[in-house]
Amino acid sequence: MALTRIGHVNLRVRDQDRSKKFYTEALGFDVAEEDPVHGGVFMTLGDSFHTLDVSDGRGRMDGESRPPGFVHVAFLVDSMKALREAYISLLDHEIPIDHATNHVNQRSIYFKDPDGNGLEIYYEIPKALQLFYGGRGDDDTPLPVSKPGEPLPDWLFEDDWPRPEVLEEALANRRI
Repeated sequence: MALTRIGHVNLRVRDQDRSKKFYTEALGFDVAEEDPVHGGVFMTLGDSFHTLDVSDGRGRMDGESRPPGFVHVAFLVDSMKALREAYISLLDHEIPIDHATNHVNQRSIYFKDPDGNGLEIYYEIPKALQLFYGGRGDDDTPLPVSKPGEPLPDWLFEDDWPRPEVLEEALANRRI
């Protein structure tokens, strides 16, 4: 597995607006995207689409309140091939994959460490911050996952993801 760096940290906070103000005004983060309907502020230090995510849970589908704290830490890989290798390594180590998501500008796999802490490994398209400055829209889609011994999902073999026409369509149809 070839992780390149910690990509971002996701925190659940009591007051998203207060946290946004703290991280932007006191610590110098810039807002890359904010989802006023479902909640979530994705902030950057300018080198990638997001470095820190905060959310107070507003707009949760299940209406369930959750306490503030750690949600997950995400590790970046540098290609779809590396994401596929990470996926295979997790299965080889008998680590269940909770789910996978196409986030428009990145593809992610989610799992837990032995203590139940949330972890993510993702591939982000080059220049995602510049391409999607102001937001990606609300177009996250689930991706199929497999269990040990099952065939790997087809999306893991899309080494050229996103194809130019798919990226062009995503940029044209984003809702910000």
